[in-house]
Amino acid sequence: MSHTQTAGNYWHNLHVRGYKEHGNINTPLELAIRNETDRFTLAMDAIDRIPRLRVTAAGVRDELANQWIACEQYAYEHGIDRPDITEWKWPHRTE
Repeated sequence: MSHTQTAGNYWHNLHVRGYKEHGNINTPLELAIRNETDRFTLAMDAIDRIPRLRVTAAGVRDELANQWIACEQYAYEHGIDRPDITEWKWPHRTE
């Protein structure tokens, strides 16, 4: 789906993300960050796009940005994603 397919249609609140290649990709989270599909970028984008959250969730947005930076630094230094990222599971999931 592209912006041209959604322009002027029912999907006016949809924001399209796509694959961006920049060469050397070391970890899955780094790939998601480069493509702006990681959990931090998507949550910050939602905060930025929902007017009532811009002020009320500013602190949350700052913490997400700090976590985003910390994950990038960890991957750069260690060559892998942080354990809290790779080992994360949905809470309350029954198996």
